[in-house]
Amino acid sequence: MSTVEPYACEVQVRWSDQDINGHVNNARLVTLVEEVRVRALKAWGLPAPGPHRPRVLRSFEVSFDRAVHYGPELTGRAWISRIGVTSFTVGHELLQQGHRCVRLHAVMVLLDPDTHRPLALEPSYRAILERYLIPRESD
Repeated sequence: MSTVEPYACEVQVRWSDQDINGHVNNARLVTLVEEVRVRALKAWGLPAPGPHRPRVLRSFEVSFDRAVHYGPELTGRAWISRIGVTSFTVGHELLQQGHRCVRLHAVMVLLDPDTHRPLALEPSYRAILERYLIPRESD
């Protein structure tokens, strides 16, 4: 059993994030998850991406388990759920009133700036990721 705790932060839901059904729009929820991931990667001390070291989202898998509403606090959590040769997966959750509302797994890759092909994760980068590894369980 891992003793690593996921990164956690509060994320702000705006009144305008709601859709006609009275809950936060699914596309906006994916954007809120992205905000959690950006904050987590920075807090973990990973080198910032940029034109000389692009880090991109390759794919993601999302499940919307409960509606999110404007008002009650929304907590985002993130952790590393898998580390591969050229990619790593960030697990995410959005929780409201103690209930998981959204779960998302995002596969990230570092690209060679010249060829735009995935780069093998450097040992120092991998070492940072391993500190926050909570292997993925079946959902």
